[in-house]
Amino acid sequence: MTFLSGEKNKDNLPYESYSVTNENGFVPQNEQFENGGTMATADKRMYYIVSKNSFAYNPARINVGSIGYYDGPENVIVSSLYEVFKTSEDIDDRYLWHWFKSNNFKKLIEQYQEGGVRLYFYYDKLCMCSLPTPSIQEQIKIGRYFDNLDNLITLHQRLYF
Repeated sequence: MTFLSGEKNKDNLPYESYSVTNENGFVPQNEQFENGGTMATADKRMYYIVSKNSFAYNPARINVGSIGYYDGPENVIVSSLYEVFKTSEDIDDRYLWHWFKSNNFKKLIEQYQEGGVRLYFYYDKLCMCSLPTPSIQEQIKIGRYFDNLDNLITLHQRLYF
């Protein structure tokens, strides 16, 4: 269903640094923090490379919806604190994306997160979650349906503000 895909930036390649927010998903560090934050000048060999069609989240912030889907043309990097993964061919990314934004997924996070003062939801806990998976064709239709519904809601919100 999914597999870890983040590889360390061992060669310290000059990829753009990104964060994942609960409002906007992937955002460049220089938009998120003044002067690009600490990642602007940090040694980036321990950071994960994120390639096109990848998901990423911070295990300490997914409980507030901080998960992102990256479909940009160029590789970027994120902090080594993030979990970076892709889907196998039997899962449609948009279908999975909408599941990640559902109340059912939020309940699973609450059920499986671990820790003391700060709670974490690591990739191994994500793998424990079960998701109903119809055929790939049905997943694509469901993903498109929810994309269209989201777009319609956004359009209507703009009309009233």
